[in-house]
Amino acid sequence: MSGAARVVAALLALVGWLPVYAHAQQPPVNDLQAWLLLLGQLPVGDAWLVHVEVQPRWNDDISQRDQLLLRTALGRRLGPRVSVWAGYGYIPRWSDGERFDEQRTWQQLSATFPRMGSWAPSIRIRPEQRYLDDWGDTSHRLRALGRMVRPIGASPWSLALWDEYFVTLDETPGGPARGFDQNRLFATVLRKLSPDMSVEAGYMWQVQPSTASRGTRHGHTLFAWVTYAP
Repeated sequence: MSGAARVVAALLALVGWLPVYAHAQQPPVNDLQAWLLLLGQLPVGDAWLVHVEVQPRWNDDISQRDQLLLRTALGRRLGPRVSVWAGYGYIPRWSDGERFDEQRTWQQLSATFPRMGSWAPSIRIRPEQRYLDDWGDTSHRLRALGRMVRPIGASPWSLALWDEYFVTLDETPGGPARGFDQNRLFATVLRKLSPDMSVEAGYMWQVQPSTASRGTRHGHTLFAWVTYAP
């Protein structure tokens, strides 16, 4: 099996681990979305980094605003391949004409690994603490992301495949239930515009479990990501 085939097989196997939620009376929900991520990671001295992120999202077949994620964090390089982060996020969300303001604190471990043939693997582990006025307590969530990037020949383009799994760690009154929260599977192309800037765009398939009032939700997302990292 080729390296690319092994990567695809691993991603599909990960999606295959997703729990099955049977609410047969509720049909699946499919939604076309668009997400734009503007990210800066700015060095402060030799070991420290500042993360600044703006991420607007649109849902309902790209007809309605969904969320605006505003994140910032301070990071420290522990070596050439590993960094740790601590940050804060403010996320206004809109639903049925109402606005809900979520706040998050988060921590992160990021690591890259030696190449596997032509592929460059990396991981990101992120615990989050989520706050919303309507919830009776803080909700704790864990996110695990695996990513593989492969150059396309000698061109400035690369192919990226990645998967992110979310699980809620506790039961929050009026908020998220404990257990599987969602999974995101991405296929994107990446282009370096300069040594400091890159752009990435592609498709994301997001799966969220069904509830008593809604079937399994499938988000089909057009995704674009601009990074500035001098």
